[in-house]
Amino acid sequence: MTTTADSMLLFQSAYDYLVDEITSSRIRTGARLSENRIASELGISRTPVREALQRLEQEGLVRRGSNARFTVAQPTIKEAEEACDLLVILDTYIARRASERLSDEQKAELLDAVESMTSAAESGDRDAWAQADLQFHRLVNSIADNALVWETVRETRRRVQRFWLQAPSMEGRLVACSNEHRDLAQAMIDRDDAAIAQAVEVHISHMRERVVELLRATSVLFG
Repeated sequence: MTTTADSMLLFQSAYDYLVDEITSSRIRTGARLSENRIASELGISRTPVREALQRLEQEGLVRRGSNARFTVAQPTIKEAEEACDLLVILDTYIARRASERLSDEQKAELLDAVESMTSAAESGDRDAWAQADLQFHRLVNSIADNALVWETVRETRRRVQRFWLQAPSMEGRLVACSNEHRDLAQAMIDRDDAAIAQAVEVHISHMRERVVELLRATSVLFG
């Protein structure tokens, strides 16, 4: 007999798998998501897979067509612009809140995360850079300690970041992006609210440019 706890674990397993596959672009935009195939790959029933897909539909990572089939979503340019607008507001809030709480140990951790990003950027390793970027933002959000805002930021960032890292002009831009994170980290360490706002705005504006660039380039394929 399957308990509620077991059902939640199966749902979480399917959800985590799909998030990882989609955000890493191993499952591409527009790809059909077969409940039967995913359930078979994970060795579970279709029910938790369907529940995970429904949750991801609410979060904007997948879409359900008129035939009730799920596909990996591509946001419209307007949706991407709105996501970036929201990230500017929430990332600024989180960075300012975290800056008020930074311990000396956390300051060092923040700078270490930036060094990991820089190292990955200099070697041209986008996957390692993405992991270091995730580490940086997780650290800042854990210090800020506002679970509701963090969840909103995480869902919003997922909608656009995979397109940002895929953009052709990101080639050679990872070092500059690492420097933008360094500027943000230093502004947080200095507790300089104006510098924090500026660093966030600069970084998100570059993300916005590249996401829109890629969405325009692929609009012929996906409409």
